[in-house]
Amino acid sequence: MTETACSTCHFVYSKEQPLCPPVAEALRQVATSAPTKSLSNYSTTRLRAMQREHCGTGRCRRCGFVYTPSVRLCPTSRRIALELETRFKAPISEIKAGQGLCSGKGAAWTVTGNESAPLRQAVAACAQCPLLSQCNAELERKLSSGEKISDQILAGRLFSTQGVEIAVEKFDEYADRRGMKTKGRSSRSQRRAAGCSTPTPMPAASDQLTLFKSVAA
Repeated sequence: MTETACSTCHFVYSKEQPLCPPVAEALRQVATSAPTKSLSNYSTTRLRAMQREHCGTGRCRRCGFVYTPSVRLCPTSRRIALELETRFKAPISEIKAGQGLCSGKGAAWTVTGNESAPLRQAVAACAQCPLLSQCNAELERKLSSGEKISDQILAGRLFSTQGVEIAVEKFDEYADRRGMKTKGRSSRSQRRAAGCSTPTPMPAASDQLTLFKSVAA
């Protein structure tokens, strides 16, 4: 509360500093050192709801993180923003000097699903990156040395599992092929599971003698 003071250190609270320095430092340590839980399993709707909770004036009303003039978001809010950027559900944040748009968001440039839209979005982001020419030069160096690029988008270019470059106009076709392979693997897995779950009946004694005629003789 504004104009009230801490009963221990007598620090006078204000709207900009709603906690005394020892408490602010303690909460900062808790917020930054707490075990981080993966956000990849949360839905986009849930992440946006969590992001609305982790906000406030002076400090985060959810985790207590105290803001500074240069840090206006708590660690959890920053992690949520990064996850949304990775899903292309939020604008790519301003990059730091010497870093590309994919810095810290590598998952978005790794081919894992069977939808073409994320592939196009990643390629489009590469086209706007100020380090595109540098990245392209590094890619050409790797290719010329015989290095295989698999399931990745580098320098705005998509490479398949076999290391074959896929043209932009073929993205939909490539995504469909990946979907068919995934469905095929699922069907085979289900058939194997069904086969393992069905017990094999033991043959009767007469059948055993028929199977092993030489032994019976």
